[in-house]
Amino acid sequence: MKFIFSALIAMGISLGISFATGGAFAADSRNVSVVNETGYAIKFLGFNAPDDGVDEWDNELDKTLKNQETTYVEFDNDDEGCVWNIKVDWTNYDESVLWKNVNLCKFNVLRLRYDSGTKTTSFLAE
Repeated sequence: MKFIFSALIAMGISLGISFATGGAFAADSRNVSVVNETGYAIKFLGFNAPDDGVDEWDNELDKTLKNQETTYVEFDNDDEGCVWNIKVDWTNYDESVLWKNVNLCKFNVLRLRYDSGTKTTSFLAE
């Protein structure tokens, strides 16, 4: 009986720990994997809320994102809303690309693309 009681206490403690920390490990619905399929290296990848203005950006990259590489962008509790602007700066190009009002809650993967024939950028959301 003593063994069963100890086992129940141990189970209760481990369940309590998993319930207490479960929210901390839950993925934010805005977290997104960004895949560079442009053919060019990206030196800056920024996200901001539409109300923040186009001048307030933080670079989400620790290093250059080469073609065919992926980076994972995580949002925290201070960030609000699903709709975000996305800005990209290329390594050897001075002009930025800006996508406005992208709903990040609707997908988990964002594939950045560039069509050299039409010189247009786009993204595919999965």
